[in-house]
Amino acid sequence: MLDLNDLRLFVSIVEHRGILKAGRALGLPKSTVSRRLAGLEAQMKTRLIIRSGEEFTLTPAGEETYRLGRRMVWAAQEAEDRLLRKRRDIAGQVVLSVASMLAPRLPGYVAGLLDAHPRLSLALEVSERDPDPAGDANDLILRAHSWSLRDCALIQRRICRNPAILVAAPALLERQGVPERPGDLAGLDVLAFGGDQRQKAWTLDGPENRAEALPAAPRMICANTEVLAASALLGKGVALMPEFAVREAISQDRLQRILPDWTGPAVAVTLLTPSRQSMNATLRLVADHIAAQVKADVLSPPRQGTGPRGVPKRELGVPILPLASVTEPSLSVSTLGARRDRISRPAHFPQRPESEMPMTPFQTTLGSAALTAAAAFSLPAVAQDAAGPLVLYTNDFEGAITERFEADTGREIDVVQMSGGEILARIAAEASNPQWDVLIYNGSYTFHMLDEQGALLRDLEPANLDNLNDVGQRFLPENRSWFPIGLAASCVMLYRTDLVDEPPAEFADLADPRFNGQFGMADPAVAAPAYPCVAQFFEQLGEDGARELFTSYFENGMRVFRTNGPTGAALASGDISLALITSQVAYTVLADGEVPVSVVWPEDGAPGVVRGVGIQAETPRPEAARAFVEWLLEPETQSHLAAAIPSDGKFEPTVTGAERRPDGPPEGQTYLVASDAFAVEHEAEIKTWFADQALN
Repeated sequence: MLDLNDLRLFVSIVEHRGILKAGRALGLPKSTVSRRLAGLEAQMKTRLIIRSGEEFTLTPAGEETYRLGRRMVWAAQEAEDRLLRKRRDIAGQVVLSVASMLAPRLPGYVAGLLDAHPRLSLALEVSERDPDPAGDANDLILRAHSWSLRDCALIQRRICRNPAILVAAPALLERQGVPERPGDLAGLDVLAFGGDQRQKAWTLDGPENRAEALPAAPRMICANTEVLAASALLGKGVALMPEFAVREAISQDRLQRILPDWTGPAVAVTLLTPSRQSMNATLRLVADHIAAQVKADVLSPPRQGTGPRGVPKRELGVPILPLASVTEPSLSVSTLGARRDRISRPAHFPQRPESEMPMTPFQTTLGSAALTAAAAFSLPAVAQDAAGPLVLYTNDFEGAITERFEADTGREIDVVQMSGGEILARIAAEASNPQWDVLIYNGSYTFHMLDEQGALLRDLEPANLDNLNDVGQRFLPENRSWFPIGLAASCVMLYRTDLVDEPPAEFADLADPRFNGQFGMADPAVAAPAYPCVAQFFEQLGEDGARELFTSYFENGMRVFRTNGPTGAALASGDISLALITSQVAYTVLADGEVPVSVVWPEDGAPGVVRGVGIQAETPRPEAARAFVEWLLEPETQSHLAAAIPSDGKFEPTVTGAERRPDGPPEGQTYLVASDAFAVEHEAEIKTWFADQALN
């Protein structure tokens, strides 16, 4: 039976009048399109196309195959549209589990939604339980917690935070007096919000960064805020609980806040959902609507006397990688010539102790194809190359390398694709027994760091090194330990034109209240391009200036997502209206045209990030690794990488003759790249400081 995908590909070849154009339209390499066309002709046992250079004509069998294939493709498309249309309808039942703190307000959150969509229904559960790691019967789970939720298959979407405050019934305070300091609580029963009945200690944070523990273990520990509030109203003790849960009781003078300068562990409001890709339109609408309603409610200014409002913070926190494994800078740093001269160095940063947090596990995906086509410039394997495919670690170009490299060189390659943070963690974990041969990474400072650690092969002279253009030569290290293969902006400003009336002109404008809680960026500890963005600000503005800038962002409700992908998804869904995001993602979203957006590129330039390739110092496959580097330095290869994957392909080429994507940043834009020595030296401190601000 014919493969419908092959017919669809054949129809695209005919309608685009060429294999190369069809490949670009479908996001496939030319070699893949040619191979699958040949397979279709073999299955049909006849030629379908007669090719002559760039021109081709259909054979009679090709014309008939096109007519029949077009009808089949149209029918399949219509079936797909009808099935997906059901996913877009707002109908059906959504099962929601909600915490007691938010349950009384839920009817108000969903009333308008139910009125607008008569075919939508909700099944509700009030619960404090952790999600089931093996799978949960609920579609959505809304929790208020000051503890870490159990890991599960759902995505944890942090909505906002709310301070825990101390309250008591006026009658209790009349009998026993009003505490003036945390130590005075020793004579009172304390009722504490918590999810662990074995917990014994609670810390109170006070003025001038002072911290004191509760003088005695609580008399009652409970995660149900209704129970805690009822107990406090009966005069059973002083309650340490979320401000939002007692806001109304305080405004009505049924409870009184005590020790107003002291707060307990902040309470996070989190919505757990399936991944956005697996949610239908109904579930996405309900999730986004409830998240927006809860955030607006919790963060609304409390009435006089109820205390501080909550503060929006980052998405699900990502553990910082073990800094000792990721950043081990040497005290001797080689100069980088003109690159260092481009930006003056700020004052020296004081060094902090390195973290000893355990490394988090992650999964990897290996992909390999078995093509052995003749190569245009392949090098024969020699005796010192070990058997087996070349192993590439990369955080870009997933799916665009394997088949093309194997077809061009006749060598096999296994591609292991991960996020930037996961790559660094894996390389650190394998330090005594590296499993990688070559590395593609979006961040030149990483190659500088690996080179200082002796992890990269130095003094390599690719045969086609002269292919490097001015951009490539500018960033090429003197010891040839890695090679630049692309330049992009690590962050520009991308905003929704339908949601932002007055867009920012400069990065400092994001501190303006009109963007409060409406913008976000990727986590610099996880997303490879995000750290060069932050590092550039620290080098350009100095420590004090950069901290002041990002503190103003956090105070204005900046949200932090795991990587640039979720950041762009949040912008597309309207969850945020503006993003600090890589130029590659920004111009991809702009070119897609699915949501109305515009890119702001400040006049003085945007932080830049250099993508490079390096070889593992002890690779057992040095000749195959050299062939891979030379392959990447060919203009045809860089043109292929630019054309194959739009989200990764909008970069400034580093070799002469490579084609830039026309839907990327205009030529002549200014890229401000933090010097590698600075980025490595201060990586631990900058990432730790950034994470601390995002979590507080």
